[in-house]
Formats: sequence, C-alpha cells, structure tokens
Amino acid sequence: MPPQHGSPFKRLWQSQYPFEYWSNRLEKINRYNQADRLEALYSLVQLSDIYLHIFVAYAQDPDMPWFMLKEETLPWDIRDISDELRLDDMITVGSLVENGENTITVETREEFDIHEMDAIAAGVLGCPYDVDEESMSVEFEESPDLHRGVANAILNFAEGNRALLNDFKHGFRILPVTPDEIELWLQSSVLLNEPDQEEFERKLEALREQHEQDEWAFSFVRIDPDDEPEYGYDLHLDLYHVDAWTCYKFAELTLDALYNLISPGHGKLLEESVSEIPIGMLEGKDSFIDHIFRFGTPIRDNPDIVVPPEEFMS
Repeated sequence: MPPQHGSPFKRLWQSQYPFEYWSNRLEKINRYNQADRLEALYSLVQLSDIYLHIFVAYAQDPDMPWFMLKEETLPWDIRDISDELRLDDMITVGSLVENGENTITVETREEFDIHEMDAIAAGVLGCPYDVDEESMSVEFEESPDLHRGVANAILNFAEGNRALLNDFKHGFRILPVTPDEIELWLQSSVLLNEPDQEEFERKLEALREQHEQDEWAFSFVRIDPDDEPEYGYDLHLDLYHVDAWTCYKFAELTLDALYNLISPGHGKLLEESVSEIPIGMLEGKDSFIDHIFRFGTPIRDNPDIVVPPEEFMS
C-alpha cells in the first residue's frame, strides 16, 4: 500500500466524527410532539455553534483541525477570526481569499481553471465536484455560490445567537411560555417598561393567533438583568417567538454542511434542503427568532422589598 500522508489525527477526526448521533437526534424530532419545538431550536443553536467552532479551526490550519479545535477556538480566537472574515457587518467565507493575519489564504493551482471563490467552496466547504483531467477544470455538481451562502448563513446565525447558546449551556435558562401564561403574569407583578400597554396587548393577541394557526409556533422568555438597576432587583423578561419548523429544517441543513466541512471526498448536495427554508432567512433579511416585547419584573413578589445590590450580584 502506498504511504498515507497527512496527520493521523486528521484522518481519525474525519473518519470517526459522530454525525450519526446528530442525525439520529434530528430524526427523533416529531412535529406532533410539542416539546420537540424546543428541541428543534436547541439543536439548531448547538449545531450552528459546532459549525462555527470547526470552521474557525479549519480557517486557521486545515491540516490539524482536531488539534486547532482543542487549542485555538476559545471565545477570543473565534472573535478574532470572525473579525477578519467580516464584510459589511457579516461574516463571509469568501474573505479567505485575502491575506488574513490569523487565517489561511485559499489559492488555486495555476494549471486548474477555477476561481478562488469556487476553490473555497470545493476545498474548504466540501461542495461536490469532479475534476476533468483533460481540460484541467473543475466541474461542480451544485452551485459554489449556494454552498458559500449556506456557510455564511450558519456562521452569522451562530455568532448572532451566542447569548441564546449561553442560556442553554448555563442551566437551560430558556423558559417556554404560551400567550395565556404571559397574560396571567400581566395580572400579577409584571411591570411594563413601555408606557403604551395597548401595544403589548396588541402584540400578545397577534402572538395568540400565531399559536392557534401554527401547530409549531413556539414562544419563550429569557432574563436580561437591567444594566443599571436602580434598586438592585429590577430584571427584564424578553419574550420571543420562534418559527420552530424552520429551525428544524435549518438544523438539518447545518448538519449536512457540517458533514461537508469535515469529511473528505464527495460531499452532500444542499439544494433540496435549502429549498425548504425561506430565502430571506438564509440571507439574514428575515428572522425565525423574533423579539416580541420586553417587560420588567422584580425578583421578589413584594415590589416594596429592596434587595441589596450585594445579594443581587452574588
């Protein structure tokens, strides 16, 4: 047998990555199980973050991705790489053609007729292709633009939802709610931050209609402490609505793109999966996680009890 070149750690990484685990997890999602709406969101947030980490590892050293993932994907590493790849406030994988300080530079061999941008799709993102030895050209089975666009969408989603990821990681601080439950809070100790309570009630009614019309409508609240708490106890509750079905389909697309990023050889086609996601959401023009309203509430039931700042911050 001819000797194998390259890092044995990379070969082990590529051959043993647990794609089956995530595939099995996504296949278990049942659209008739209400709890799986949260599972769809959770899976997408986790998978997109995994993709971000692994892409950053490959962008620094594609020959040692496992090692780089262990040593060079700390939060500040990810921030530095993201900043180098940012164009007009968006992460773009096409920036790898530039001479970045901390990233590889994708170049093409002179004998091959291929654009540098397409080389990124083939050599980094795993877009399926064939090589014509006679003409020394690369023939793609799918549009390289599509694969770069998918990668951009995943990376920007992951970066834009790091706070949500942290809420999942640190105690699962995401609380599913229904419009009826929110309405009950209004009758207790909720303090509306906005003076126009009618606006909140209007948005709540619209949210209720969404829940009634869409069996996969999903809403949740998360805590955001006041930046300058006047008494040491004011909190904000942010209410969000999620297009959970799109989250599920985007998670499937992300897993396929992750396979292409890691695995050598023939990658997966993405066009069919992309067709199930609104194009505006992939391009970042629309969102499937919509902020509905913010309102305040004290930590304790009795608003007259002032919690010392030391206790609040402990």
